[in-house]
Amino acid sequence: MQQRRMPTYLTNWTIAFNKGRQISFGFDQQSQDPQPYQCGLPQGSPVSPILFLIFSNAMLEKQHNPGDSTDTSYVDDVCMVQMSRSIARANTLLEERTDYHLSRGLHLGLTFAPGKSELLYCLPLTSKSKNISLSAHPPLRILDNTIPPKRHIKYLGVHIDESLSFLHHASMAASQGSRVLGSFNFLRHRSRGIPAHIAHHLAMTAILPAMFWASPAWWTGTPMVTSTLKITYNAVARWITGLPHNTRLSNLITLTHLPPMEAYLDYLSLRYAIRLHFLPPHHALGKPRSSQTAHKGLPGLHHLYDLSKHLIMGKLENRTTTSTAKGIPQAHSPNLDKTTRPQELHEQWLRSLPDHTIVIYTDGSKLINGATGCGWITYNIGNQQPFLINKGRCHLGNRAEVYDAELHAVQEATNTLLTIAAPPTKVLICIDNKSAIDTLHFNRHNHEYARAALETMAQLHLLGWDINTVWCPSHCNIPGNEEADTLAKLGTTDPTPCQYALTTKTWLQAQARAQLLVGNASRPLRRGAPTGDDADGSDVFGSDVIWSDVIGTDVIGSETSSGATPLAFFHSSVFLSSSSFFLHTSR
Repeated sequence: MQQRRMPTYLTNWTIAFNKGRQISFGFDQQSQDPQPYQCGLPQGSPVSPILFLIFSNAMLEKQHNPGDSTDTSYVDDVCMVQMSRSIARANTLLEERTDYHLSRGLHLGLTFAPGKSELLYCLPLTSKSKNISLSAHPPLRILDNTIPPKRHIKYLGVHIDESLSFLHHASMAASQGSRVLGSFNFLRHRSRGIPAHIAHHLAMTAILPAMFWASPAWWTGTPMVTSTLKITYNAVARWITGLPHNTRLSNLITLTHLPPMEAYLDYLSLRYAIRLHFLPPHHALGKPRSSQTAHKGLPGLHHLYDLSKHLIMGKLENRTTTSTAKGIPQAHSPNLDKTTRPQELHEQWLRSLPDHTIVIYTDGSKLINGATGCGWITYNIGNQQPFLINKGRCHLGNRAEVYDAELHAVQEATNTLLTIAAPPTKVLICIDNKSAIDTLHFNRHNHEYARAALETMAQLHLLGWDINTVWCPSHCNIPGNEEADTLAKLGTTDPTPCQYALTTKTWLQAQARAQLLVGNASRPLRRGAPTGDDADGSDVFGSDVIWSDVIGTDVIGSETSSGATPLAFFHSSVFLSSSSFFLHTSR
């Protein structure tokens, strides 16, 4: 950690965490007295895999990254991809790379586990070696052990075959979905058991995520994969509705309130592709190198970036810059909901505030044509009455959502406090979007507008200002909120976007949902507005959905089908030779 110049406090914490440890054995309700021991980290500690990654990185890092090879690792699983014009040459290069890693891990007590290693040769469909026996291919030798090639291997839950068709994975995914469905079968049979809407919720949160695990890594819409998965998908639909087997499939899917399977898988891939555009510049899953020979029918980074390129334009929101600004605390709202005397309770609350309290109202608005604006208005409380200090509005273009506009309005409003000639005092920011309030309290997704607002409020805090957010019901005739709403609507019609106009991640995800609706127009769906950074609060199917996300790895790389180049694929686990057990977390 010191050699990698990691923060000193993390290094000191790690030293303290590993110092002075004791262990005691218990049997038959009797415990031994604690004894000191020096044997590394406790196996069940959440920090163990993180520290193991730092420790093992010394073995896996390379001084240079040639274009014909790729290394990926996940905790103790290591995957090496090697491209070459011949299998023999690919084997030689793989053996050289493994020897290099082994030599680096020797002084750390790290090595590979030959018994858990697998080898796969990915050959072009036109290759003469495609149909010959596996025994005719040269094996790989690691630590004096022979690693024979296989027809398919499993890495991070994905079954990768030698043709990269993922037909075997589709079969295994359909079987996994059937197994999960079988575990729920007793809950519902025809019209008996749990209601259909609960069955639908179980399907979306348990069955389909297991079935479509890592789908952006293998889904391209090929007919063979589709037909294999549809059998289980239709069985899930019959379980939800209780309809007989002779029901027409188009009617079955419509009545089940499920999207067409192809549209749903395209949505998951597009949603993941959008995430890739917000990674740090040097991330392993960054934009792939342009390649004239990349096969458009194969999955991978080229496919995902092509899938989302029609949406990516203009300046993208920055989600990678970090900030040390702390979140803003939430003050108690005078309104429990929008139905119980909202205007009266809010006005009573205003009259109860001490003099010189600053109250800010913010709002966002969006027109049907996509134009988005925000507005803010600032009052100073005196003699139980609000007195106007300033107000403003802003046009954010047509590539942002109302949620983004709410956060930017806070940024603009708090910026004005830096310029007003008033002593520091208490500030209450009244916001009618609870997701925006939650984001300002904890910017979990590093939203750029929220980050800018928090940095401004951090400056105000250093000057002595005390800032809190308060939830305010919208469209309840509360004067400040209504005025902010009017300003936000005027902001949507301003001719020129402000300097902070961006293409936001929330907007891109809303476009992905809109494409799903267009592809699933056979039935009406509830168009739930985004309730947060990832718009996970309400989904288009009418129930909460836990979306299935692929583990971040492009295990094949971007040149898997280039010309007549065979691909050698070596997968192994890291073995800690100074202990007596394998550290292996393969699925």
